[in-house]
Amino acid sequence: MKFKPGDATDSAHCTALKHEFLRCEDAFKDFQTYGTIMIMKDQAESERKPPFSQDEKRLVAYKTYNAYSRFIHHLYEFMLGALARENWSTAKLEAADADRYIAGHAQRILTARRQAIQTGTAPAWENDISYYPEKVPTDFAKKFRQLRNKSSGHVTHERPSISLSEFYEEYHKYIHMLYWIGLGHWGLRDKEFPDLKEITKFSVLIRKAGGPG
Repeated sequence: MKFKPGDATDSAHCTALKHEFLRCEDAFKDFQTYGTIMIMKDQAESERKPPFSQDEKRLVAYKTYNAYSRFIHHLYEFMLGALARENWSTAKLEAADADRYIAGHAQRILTARRQAIQTGTAPAWENDISYYPEKVPTDFAKKFRQLRNKSSGHVTHERPSISLSEFYEEYHKYIHMLYWIGLGHWGLRDKEFPDLKEITKFSVLIRKAGGPG
């Protein structure tokens, strides 16, 4: 179905986009929390402090993995939603179209970051330009999609053999750029939590008229 800027479908779509990005933001914050715990435990072991049990290590890895895979899932779904809005259509997106959009968007962000560093307009916290290659890896968007599908989207026998660690090592900088660029507009910025229609009206305490008081 086609829709237009500002119509009822567009308004509902933007509410869904806001919700999806907030879920992405929640997952990233959880990832930061558990990732920090993982780093602290590793540092404690390197300093020969009392070792952590195998169960503790597995539990932290499990929670960190889950948070990062949720982050990947919601970020990918947000990107698909953003592409749908660019197309002004609710039609199902083909994988090739999604890959092309995500790769192009990531490249524009990467190019802008490099230019800001080169011209001296980048913020003080920015990485050195050596951190950013000139081009996004050609397989980035495809790997992003495949990981989203197999680590979180679908139950598959392949999941236990897919290394989320390797994906993080190779592609996280591009994932974080996509997240950061969306955070300014779609993240939780105001003190007042947004009205997300039925999403923020959800309650398990529904009382129907005529029912028990």
